[in-house]
Amino acid sequence: MHEQSKDNIVEKLTVFRSREILNDNVKMAILEMLKKHGHSSFGDIVRELGVSQTAATNHIIELKLLGLIEKKTDPPNFNLNEERYRHLLSFRERQ
Repeated sequence: MHEQSKDNIVEKLTVFRSREILNDNVKMAILEMLKKHGHSSFGDIVRELGVSQTAATNHIIELKLLGLIEKKTDPPNFNLNEERYRHLLSFRERQ
């Protein structure tokens, strides 16, 4: 496969995943919460959003895999990756 074809596929996947996240109310609420507070613990996320621990875990794992949030260990909390968040929001403007 040519390098240009790979880049095109990666870009299409990025656009697809970004649109999915932008349309997912819980994932966006997590990102907006982290933007507002700077960081939040797992318990804070569950309490503030009113979701189950299992649901919160699944959303957080996906957001971490996409590089949108980072887990810090001391103290244990999650932080927003501001650069990736801005990139994600740029897809909203393209819709």
